[in-house]
Amino acid sequence: MKSRKYEKLRDKYPEYISLDQLYKICKISKRSAQYLIEHRIIPSTDTGKKTWRYKILIDDVIDYLRHRDRYGSMIPCGAASSRSNKTAGDCKSFAYIIPPRQIGEIAEYFTHIYADYDDILTTDDIADMTGLNRSTITKMLKAGHIKSMMDRPKYIIPKQYLLEFVATRRYLESKTRSESFKRILGGFEIWKTAKSSR
Repeated sequence: MKSRKYEKLRDKYPEYISLDQLYKICKISKRSAQYLIEHRIIPSTDTGKKTWRYKILIDDVIDYLRHRDRYGSMIPCGAASSRSNKTAGDCKSFAYIIPPRQIGEIAEYFTHIYADYDDILTTDDIADMTGLNRSTITKMLKAGHIKSMMDRPKYIIPKQYLLEFVATRRYLESKTRSESFKRILGGFEIWKTAKSSR
């Protein structure tokens, strides 16, 4: 029954919706809706037009709502606030928010949010999943900090190796201002809060 919770949205809305419709459907602020689109948490087509700039597939919105029910909104605290630009220069790491005795939670978090990824990953997959840039990932692969099955020129990394890597101090202490890393970090905080409230 729960899987059908949002099915009626397909009858109520057209195949593609606007940004204004998105924030109303998700019951969030306009700024939060913009964050979801700009960070591709919800995919969209940018038409470049002033009116109805973004075309958003209603199926993608339904997927997001189901994901939000399970894991939280994926909007880091303060990220969609008008004050967020004042703290944009601040860098956090996972080590800042995970006590040493709870390091195992990071692999649990990655297992949940990337359950749909293949069991065998590429360098680009690892960059997307960790929020670290591709050149950093390549250096870590060359140095053996991230294990792989196949070496250069094309690295093949089992997902299990990624789960091992994200629980290392090297990743936990990583800091970057990339938006994808901030999203992953913020998502962990939301997931952790939701988990503790169950």
